[in-house]
Amino acid sequence: MKTGFFCFCLLLISNAICAQGSGFEVLGIAPTPYALSKAEATTAMFDGAASIYSNPALLTYNKTSTIDLGYSFWIADVTNIFGGINFKKERQAIAFSFYTSGADDYQQFNQPGQSNGTFSVQYISIAAAYAYDFTFLSLGGAIQYLNEEIYTYRANGYAFNFGLAAKFLNERFRAGASITNLGEMEKLNVNATPLPASMKIGTSADIVEITTPKNSNLPVLISAYADFVYPFQDTSDKDFADYTVPDYHFNLGLSLTVAEVLELNGGYKTQNNVRPVSFGAGFISDEIRFSYALIPFNTGYGTVHSIGIQYKF
Repeated sequence: MKTGFFCFCLLLISNAICAQGSGFEVLGIAPTPYALSKAEATTAMFDGAASIYSNPALLTYNKTSTIDLGYSFWIADVTNIFGGINFKKERQAIAFSFYTSGADDYQQFNQPGQSNGTFSVQYISIAAAYAYDFTFLSLGGAIQYLNEEIYTYRANGYAFNFGLAAKFLNERFRAGASITNLGEMEKLNVNATPLPASMKIGTSADIVEITTPKNSNLPVLISAYADFVYPFQDTSDKDFADYTVPDYHFNLGLSLTVAEVLELNGGYKTQNNVRPVSFGAGFISDEIRFSYALIPFNTGYGTVHSIGIQYKF
């Protein structure tokens, strides 16, 4: 009875942390506010080192090398932290990153009543990627070392990401496709944690640039992003299916860039009744891009706030 009660508590905690299912779901969450604000429609949107987790082929499309940092205040007192570096040289790119998610101070009970103390839950991904631009097509791949820790249980694992991307119409239109999080974990106590493997096909486009006759120094560029996402893992028969998207769906994003300095973003996820919309803003300079994203949850858990910075060199 005590063992069953404790396992039940662990299941509830794990579900709260993922807020979209169980397992290594952090790998299915964009690590930067730049991507989160566009509903994670990132398969054809290059985002520095963060492209390791969406489409590694995009690493070659960044105009410079970058250092990227992201910090998200997720729901249930969970924090997601990302850091990465992308070395861009001519047609090649090599990138390294880490991505963590977790929370502390969870109460541990063997039975109803007095707590036995606190424990933490932590998920970690350490990744390396390589991409090459063949002029008409860019190809990339990444490997991840994965580690999870829940209470006294620990497990390691691995995952691979693969992608391709292309640019058209003087780089105003981009397309990409990727397969991410193919791998497996060791058993965590009894069962191995599933990975959120998926296939994505996406496009992004600079639709139109608007200028006013009275002030041509403030052009407004309108860009759109769209991803088709097909999860490989079927979650429709699990208790937490209400917090996941059990079938294919679309991620849609829109951005307005004013004078190449200020960016306003919005996004929408189809078939997602938990966090369907997202918003964000960014400040852009020659060397630094600062981004912020806000994601309201409809389940009463609260609102996600994410901040990030990218340094170009």
